[in-house]
Amino acid sequence: MVAVLTTACGGEPVAAPPAATTTTTTVPPTPAELDQRAKAAIAPPGAFDALGGQLRQSTPASDNEPGADGEIVTTLCGSSEMRVDGTSVARTRVWTGRVSLFQRVHAMSDRTAATLVGAVQTRLNSCAKDRAEQTKAVAKPDGVDDFFAHCEANRDPEQVPWSCHAMMGRGTLITVVVASGQTKAAAEAQLTSVVPIFAESFVKA
Repeated sequence: MVAVLTTACGGEPVAAPPAATTTTTTVPPTPAELDQRAKAAIAPPGAFDALGGQLRQSTPASDNEPGADGEIVTTLCGSSEMRVDGTSVARTRVWTGRVSLFQRVHAMSDRTAATLVGAVQTRLNSCAKDRAEQTKAVAKPDGVDDFFAHCEANRDPEQVPWSCHAMMGRGTLITVVVASGQTKAAAEAQLTSVVPIFAESFVKA
């Protein structure tokens, strides 16, 4: 370290006082702030009117109710759950009619979407290939930082046979979109057509 010297009135050199240091503390967003971001990111109720879609369910039921904390982000291979570690607020919507769509948005306080998307890719590798695999047919929308899509066969006879999932991330915001169909091709085609619609709200939040 180089000492900076100044001259006192009597001519004797003295050391200059050390420079002041400042510490910046990052305050995490409050649950209310996370909820506002989740509200902005989720697709509006009438987003799929032109496709014959009808809003069947919203969780919570209205925008005036607070979003849920600690929700599952997605389920892989039919049973492997991925959850958010830390504080997050989630909102969910389901559309039926001429579409079969599910969306859940998580606004997270400190975990990045890239971490979750990477974890999903890693865990998907442990699934049987006839059960779930990545699909590259669905294009990454503009404005999205992180993206991954895959399709799964549903072995439960009470469920729709196939579902295709897309994960989109921006910073600490993540959404999972699921399109279901009687065949893999049908689910994949539906997901391809609706991902840009979901992205419209998501990239602005």
